[in-house]
Order: sequence, then C-alpha cells, then structure tokens
Amino acid sequence: MLDIPKTEEELKPTTERKRQRKLTSEVWADFEFIKPQKNGELRCKCKRCGKDFNAESKSGTGNLKRHLDRCKKRCYRDVGQMLLESGSGGSLANRAPDFNPNVFRELLTMAVVKHELPFQFVEYEGIRKCFNYLNPDLNIVSRNTIKADLLKKFKNEKMRVKEVLSVAPGRIAFTSDCWSSITTDGYMSFTSHFIDSAWRLQKLILNFSFLPPPYTGLAMSNHICSLLKEWGIQKKGVFYNS
Repeated sequence: MLDIPKTEEELKPTTERKRQRKLTSEVWADFEFIKPQKNGELRCKCKRCGKDFNAESKSGTGNLKRHLDRCKKRCYRDVGQMLLESGSGGSLANRAPDFNPNVFRELLTMAVVKHELPFQFVEYEGIRKCFNYLNPDLNIVSRNTIKADLLKKFKNEKMRVKEVLSVAPGRIAFTSDCWSSITTDGYMSFTSHFIDSAWRLQKLILNFSFLPPPYTGLAMSNHICSLLKEWGIQKKGVFYNS
C-alpha cells in the first residue's frame, strides 16, 4: 500500500495543534502556556504567582477560575485590564499599575461637573459598591468632600483665566445679556472676547450671577464695573457692548 504524504499541519506535534484552538474564556488573560510535558500534556501557568495547571480542553477552565478567586497575588485593580479598548480590535486595554487617590478624586469631581450630577451621587449605594469592587482600600468621599473639591477646582480655574486675560496682547471686548426666571428674578451673563498671542479668537464666560432690582442703567453699570475689578482687567482699555 502506498503511503499518502501527510500535510504540514498533520506533521506538527499534537500539543502545538492544540494551542491553535480559539480561546474564548476570559481566564486566559491571566494565564499563559508553558513548554509541553514529555507525556504531551498541555499546561499553562498563572501570570501572577506562576503556579502551573492542566490546560487540556477536556479539563475545562473551572480550575483556572477557582485559582483566580483565591490567588494571593491577585489585585482588584486588574479588573480594569479586562476592559476592551475601543477601536483596538479586541486587544486588552493598558492601565497604569499604580492607583492615585488624588487623581481619582479629581476625575470624580470633573464627572460631577460634566454630567451635572448631584453631590449626593458619590453616596449612592450602587456607586459605592462599584468603587469598593475596583479598590477595597479606597477611601470613599462624601458629598461635602466633593463640594469642597469642586470649589477648589473653581478657584484654580478662575486664577488660570485671570492669567490668560492679563496677558492678552490687545483690547478685550465684553458682551452681556440679561435674563428673567419664571419667578421674575433677574440674572446677567458677562462674556469676554479677545485675540490671543496666537491670533485665535477666544470667548470666555466670566460670570453668570443674580442681578437684584432695580434694573436701571446705573445699577447694571455698577454691576459690570464690579466684575471688571474682580477679574483685574478694568485698566486694559476694554470696550463694552450691550
């Protein structure tokens, strides 16, 4: 009988062909294959502690999942490594290895501002459970702490805008607009317009505040003068347009 030549795939060792099967379980993100044993058994090891396990498909991944639950070198921050990076074609996202509580608080404060969330948001039971799951050692802040962080952020941003206005190379034009609420309370917005050193038009809202009666020209003028002094730009030769 003639011997039929084997294909290149059939000539490969059994263990090498097994490695090429599609890995669908999430546990494989924490394990890697090691050199096959002499008996041909396929094995893998934990990326954290280095302990090796049977990796044969017939054994399943139950033993690997149980090891992850009690691995002594497991870090709760690793849960973020399971998030898929958008636009990466399914690759795992890269995260900073160290957790900085100050950066976390700043990001949390900016999230409250950007999405117009109440300060009590950080005290929701579900949100606190999520934070504890990501990092059990995290010191959960209160709504009063977020409020204080927000006021601190506002003061820092105000100082930054003051610096931008002080170094503006040319004149600054101001516009204002008055608005009445359903309860007839008056409010005024105050906006600056100027060209920066790179010849780009800048528009910064400097103030949106309550405007008590009477709504006369003199009262509005005094209110605007107080805003100019507050921002330290009353001597920049500004032009006001209402």
